[in-house]
Amino acid sequence: MQYNIGLKIKELRKYWRMTQEELADNICSQAMISTIENDENVYTSALLLNALSQRLGVSIDYFFQETNVTNYSYVNEVCDQLTKLIQFKEYAQAYDMVKLEKKNPLFNKVIHLKQFLLWREAICINYLYDNKKLSLKLLEEALSYSETTSKNFSNRDIEIYISKAIMLNELSQFSEADLLYVKLINFCEKSPNIIKKSILINLYYNAARNADLLNDEKKALNFCENGINLCQKEQTMFLLGYLFYLKGQILYKKIGEYSEEVLKWYEEANWVFKKNGDFGNYKLILDKINTIKVACN
Repeated sequence: MQYNIGLKIKELRKYWRMTQEELADNICSQAMISTIENDENVYTSALLLNALSQRLGVSIDYFFQETNVTNYSYVNEVCDQLTKLIQFKEYAQAYDMVKLEKKNPLFNKVIHLKQFLLWREAICINYLYDNKKLSLKLLEEALSYSETTSKNFSNRDIEIYISKAIMLNELSQFSEADLLYVKLINFCEKSPNIIKKSILINLYYNAARNADLLNDEKKALNFCENGINLCQKEQTMFLLGYLFYLKGQILYKKIGEYSEEVLKWYEEANWVFKKNGDFGNYKLILDKINTIKVACN
C-alpha cells in the first residue's frame, strides 16, 4: 500500500505554517526533511517518524492512515479565534472557549494543542481573576509539554515565556523578568531564520518596558531601537507605534523635560496609530502632544 508519508508530512507542516528548519530542529537536518517530503529513496526510521509526528502534533499512525489534513480545520479555527479574542482583551469569552475545548478529545490527545490551551488559560485567569500564582503554574505546565531542550526554543516556547515574563513584571519582579527577556533575545538573535520576526519585535518591546521600570535607560533604549530597526527592516507596523511612544517616554525620563526629540517620537507614534486605525491611542497621545506644546510656549 502507498502511504505517501512524505506528502503527508509536507501538507501537515505547511498547514501548521512551519518551515522545514522548524520541523527539523533538534530532530534531523533540514536536508533530510526535504528528501522525505520529496519522496526520494531514503530510509525513514520509526524513531524519526515518531519524533516528527510529535513535532507535528499527530500520532505516528497518522502517516499510515487514509487521513487528510483538512480534518484539522476546526482546530485551526479555534486556535485563531482564541488568539484574536485575547488580542482584543475579550478574556471572558476566550476563557469560556478554553473550558469548552478542554473537554474536546482533539485538544486532549495532541500535545502541542494541549500546550496551547494551557497557555491561553493562564492568560485568561491572570487578567480575569488576577491569580498570578495559578497562571504561572499553568504556564510552567504548558512549557513541560515542549518538544525542545533547555538550550533551544520553538516559536511557541518563546511566546509562552514572554507571557511568563510579563506576569513577573506585573508582580514587580523586574530583575527576574529581565533575565528571562535577555536569555530569549540572545537565543532569537542567534537563530534569525527560525524565530518569527513578530515574536522578536514583541520581545524587544516588552523587554524595553521592563528595563525602563528597572530604570536602566541605556538597556531600555537599546531594546527599543532594536525593535524599531527590525520593524523598519521587515516593513511592518506591528508594535511600531508603541515602540516609538516608549522611546519618547524613556528619553523624557532621561532628559527630565519634554524636548523636541521627545515630541518627535510622540508624533511618530501618533502617525502609526492613525495609520493603523488605532484612534483610542491616537487621541490620547494627540491630547498629550497638544498639552506639551501649550506648556512649552
